[in-house]
Amino acid sequence: MSEQTTAVVKRLYEALDKADIQTVLEIFDPEVEIVTPPSLPWSTGHYQGHAGAAQYFGGALEHLEDTGFKVTEIRVAGDWAAAIGNWYGRFRAGGGEFDVRFVHFWELRDGRVVRTEGISDTDGIVRAASGAA
Repeated sequence: MSEQTTAVVKRLYEALDKADIQTVLEIFDPEVEIVTPPSLPWSTGHYQGHAGAAQYFGGALEHLEDTGFKVTEIRVAGDWAAAIGNWYGRFRAGGGEFDVRFVHFWELRDGRVVRTEGISDTDGIVRAASGAA
């Protein structure tokens, strides 16, 4: 199971790096729960289902360009994974750039993400949004 979990998480980051939201939604269960820091400029903190996922990722893409993830480690325990690395990007408005650490937690069932929670250095992202970074 851990090899499948790792493969799903890697596929997810490949899709995120390409801003391929359709593939992300295919990897997510239709009832996926997404928990994100509400301090992100586009985040309300909690999203449910494919509509919520599309809202969250769509909001991020409206704000960001040249964004992606450098995953340095994936730790797996059965259907759970933690991805660790750096998230980088540039804000469309103002051009502020960030490169911050993150840990994303992924819970899978039957090869699809049913819950995810992200922890990032949101201070660096907020500063970049304001042009202070």
